Amino acid sequence: MKSLRDETCRNEMIERINSLSPSAGAAWGKMNVEQMLSHLVQSNDLPFHETVPDRSSFLSTKLLKPLVLYVVPVPKEVKTAPQMDQQQEGRKALGFEVDRANLIESINAVGTLPLDHKCLSHPFFGKMNAKQWARLAYKHIDHHLRQFGV
Repeated sequence: MKSLRDETCRNEMIERINSLSPSAGAAWGKMNVEQMLSHLVQSNDLPFHETVPDRSSFLSTKLLKPLVLYVVPVPKEVKTAPQMDQQQEGRKALGFEVDRANLIESINAVGTLPLDHKCLSHPFFGKMNAKQWARLAYKHIDHHLRQFGV
């Protein structure tokens, strides 16, 4: 099962990010490539800093979380919280190269979290440990890189 905890998976992900073009267009969704990079940087910060209010529920923590982590691919066109939406209240893009470097740094941070790190809860999936965050981050980044053709 692919995860950012695996150094080979991290390196492959970073290679894909480095192959992104500032002019890449999205196959779906409304974000441009700079907004996507910023969105992923912000997402990878969630285990460390609370920036989005909790909107988890019994259904999202007990049923949807294991499905998304281990069974189904991240679905297209899922509405995110306004605080994570780069066209609403989400983190503003700092520029393609800056956010590409920030994303790579965040991948290494999430991928090398100690197993006993006290991760913050996910705003939709609730309590998650370092392994779960690294798995979700891998799937989320992969989803958006596919969105932009890499």
